[in-house]
Amino acid sequence: MLCGDLYANSLPRVFLKFTDHFMKLKQACKFILVTLVMLFISACGGLPIIEVDHQSQQKWSQYQLEAARFNRWDLYGRAVIMAKDEVYSTGLKWRRDPLGYEMMLEAPFGQGVFQLQADQNLSTPVSLHLPDGQAVLANDAEEVLERVIGWSIPVSGLEFWIRGIPQKKADLRLDLNGDGRLRSLDQGGWHISYLDYFEPDNSARGLPRKLYLKRDDLEIKIVIERWQKPDAIHVDSGLFPEFN
Repeated sequence: MLCGDLYANSLPRVFLKFTDHFMKLKQACKFILVTLVMLFISACGGLPIIEVDHQSQQKWSQYQLEAARFNRWDLYGRAVIMAKDEVYSTGLKWRRDPLGYEMMLEAPFGQGVFQLQADQNLSTPVSLHLPDGQAVLANDAEEVLERVIGWSIPVSGLEFWIRGIPQKKADLRLDLNGDGRLRSLDQGGWHISYLDYFEPDNSARGLPRKLYLKRDDLEIKIVIERWQKPDAIHVDSGLFPEFN
């Protein structure tokens, strides 16, 4: 009986010890991930400074025209989202055409995929498909992501910002680089820093490669592995790209 009591009394202590170790491990993993993210962001530094001259505004006008015409794409990349003291790393696949889009976000720890779809021809244009197969209908992408996942990405603005141009009909403040492309943009309460672009002779046509978005306590770092037109032929090694 004494042995049984001793065993029973030891269970809470063992459980508490296990829980304590688990929480410490979780905090350590979170600290390491945050540290790596911040090192990655700081290592990116930013664009090389090119002095703005009288031709920069002309180059910027031309870039906006070309980027605005690029309204159909398949984008493959990765994103790190820091929201409410939590850090999420996700694969990103985004297909867009003038009538709608399909955005796929890899769930943490290999738990499946969140699929966000928008179709302007539907009465309820936005749907979020969850890893368990359920679907949630909504009128607004940002609202349904916040409600279901707990954080959101600014999809309506990102359709423009991801191309390095401001959203239409919205107040803005921008910082231009001498090559006629954005260094930073403030719009809709978001600050967007452009850390790198593809080369102009690349198939991505000089579009952004790395960008960092911040609003209040939400930060998003996006690294684009490639842009391509939806009808382009490309053999994928998997749903989401792997970065070396």
